[in-house]
Amino acid sequence: MRPFLLSLFLLIFAGLAQAQTLPPDLVHAGYNWDVGRKQRLPITKEDAELPAIILRDFTSLEYYYDKSRKDLRLFTTEHRIVRVNTSDGIERFNKIVVPVLESGAPVDIKARTISPRGEVHEVKAADMKELKDQEGGRGFRVFAVDGVEKGSEVEYFYTRERNFNHFGYEVLQSETAARDVVFELISPEALTFEARVYHGPAVTVDTTMAGRRALRLTLKSVPALREEAFANVQAQRMRVHYKLAYMANKGQVRQFTWADASQFVYRNMTSLSKDDVKAVAKVLAAAKLPTSGPLPERIAAAENYVKLNFNLDENASPSLTQVVATHNAPEGGFVHLLAAIYRTLGIDYELVVTSSRATNPFDSSFDTWDYLDNFALYFPGTGQYLAPGRPDYRYGMLPAEWTANSGLFIKGVTLGTIESAVGKVKEIPALDADKSPQNIDVTVAFAPDLSNSTLQLRQTLGGYPALQIQPFWAMIPEAKRTELMQQLQKGVVADATNFQKTTVRNVERGLSPLDKPFIIEGQLDSPSLLDKAGPRYLFKIGTLLGPQTELYQKEERQFDVENDNNRRYLRTIRFEVPAGYTVRNLNDLNVDVKAGGDAAKPDYDFKSSYVQQGQTITVTVDENYRQIRWPKADFEAFRAVVNASANWNKVVLVLDKKS
Repeated sequence: MRPFLLSLFLLIFAGLAQAQTLPPDLVHAGYNWDVGRKQRLPITKEDAELPAIILRDFTSLEYYYDKSRKDLRLFTTEHRIVRVNTSDGIERFNKIVVPVLESGAPVDIKARTISPRGEVHEVKAADMKELKDQEGGRGFRVFAVDGVEKGSEVEYFYTRERNFNHFGYEVLQSETAARDVVFELISPEALTFEARVYHGPAVTVDTTMAGRRALRLTLKSVPALREEAFANVQAQRMRVHYKLAYMANKGQVRQFTWADASQFVYRNMTSLSKDDVKAVAKVLAAAKLPTSGPLPERIAAAENYVKLNFNLDENASPSLTQVVATHNAPEGGFVHLLAAIYRTLGIDYELVVTSSRATNPFDSSFDTWDYLDNFALYFPGTGQYLAPGRPDYRYGMLPAEWTANSGLFIKGVTLGTIESAVGKVKEIPALDADKSPQNIDVTVAFAPDLSNSTLQLRQTLGGYPALQIQPFWAMIPEAKRTELMQQLQKGVVADATNFQKTTVRNVERGLSPLDKPFIIEGQLDSPSLLDKAGPRYLFKIGTLLGPQTELYQKEERQFDVENDNNRRYLRTIRFEVPAGYTVRNLNDLNVDVKAGGDAAKPDYDFKSSYVQQGQTITVTVDENYRQIRWPKADFEAFRAVVNASANWNKVVLVLDKKS
């Protein structure tokens, strides 16, 4: 859940005062390690060859009713035992990172190491060297553990208070293999929590704790998660999401449902005080937005004005009066302001809240508000979306990881004189491949003595490829732009020299890459595109695709294919065959590889061909990825398309001298 929405939730549903000491009657208040253990835990020969292995991974969350404060608090106890076998393993685990409350709530922590010789070195909390974390020292306490050597065990546990919330999740899997993995959630009997485990077994109800409820998951081992191309590996981690589902004083009424979330979000993102109404009127008076004309243009005009005149600042106040007064706003402020503007202009919209499928794909069947991370607006009149709090995006585009994902769609309804909201979970479609082109158009002219090649190169980036540079071009110092333009052209022609006539187009602030793609074009030389090999020349035409991904993994595929976004690559290459020469292997330019869909429009394809008119040859290479997901059971078909591009990248035409 986004920080600004979480803060609203906390203000409404939970007390924020922090205690100075940990309560002595927590379930794990007396938690300790095996004090008599002097030797390391046994591991297998295979485990000893890993950089590190986690031998104990215990996490306990406890919802605790504080009688003195008469409110609920949340504590966690975590215990890790890690065998470090290499320098890399030591580097990763010789620091203990403890998330803490900004109020400075206490942390009860103990740490020790056990050497390969059975030497036990305990590090007291008072003796630990506290370091500042790389994000500036806020939100974490980082402790260094001295004396760690290869083959040592690093063991630590701590109990700390956490920000109170009625839902959350814990990750149970990382790139390090783990043994003896335990997760538990403890709560007072009056509160019933539910949990959903992803990529692992279900939790069980523990009935052994008198006076409390407990959910538990115990795993003998959890394998390491390795990186894999064309997959959202973070989303594939074994993890457990949990939420408060029932409260004794509410009977059998389910809590924190999608309907509840719809009411909560709509109320907080659309309600306006008298001062807010005045602030919005002030913005509209300054903006002079069109009140008639094509609906898409009216939507885009309002968005563009706000995003060009207000700064994104997550530390700013979300209050509309403050937003308008300071022209600074957190994401929630942008959502609130644009929603108010569209409503005033009579433009129908729905609020959309979703997660990132790159880490936590939205699960409509488990109504945890932990998926309510990212805000979008949906316009039923056009079927299009915009991301209010993302100044780099424009109408018609959302961050790719929000799409091909479900989201909660919320619209206002009026019942008599009462304004309310209803919500429904629906799919957010991905942008079509044609909307995200990454095209190359190049004309190659060989020097008369074939010692050099001069290229007229144009690159066209639309949709998602353009977002890497187009929104930020105006902020790049003039002195750096030439260097950047040359780097972009070297991305296609690595040995490019003698840059001339280099220009960029469509770089003004506020442009949409769907309407006006980023274009860079110019003239350059390539001394090595053509190589002499005895009486013949070798034209490395394949390199003009730019670097390509090679998908030659040896391990068995772990996950289904998942692309970041749909996309299209269209390349056109023209060249004149030098006088007195012929091309021996033009048929190497003809490739046609497809996967899925129908023959006319497959899900994925790589197709290249050429046309020759006299000495002029024009080559067209068209590569498309039209679906986000593809099953791993048919991975070879997808890999064939990717590798067709990589193989074409190596194509070399042989120019033979005519006899």
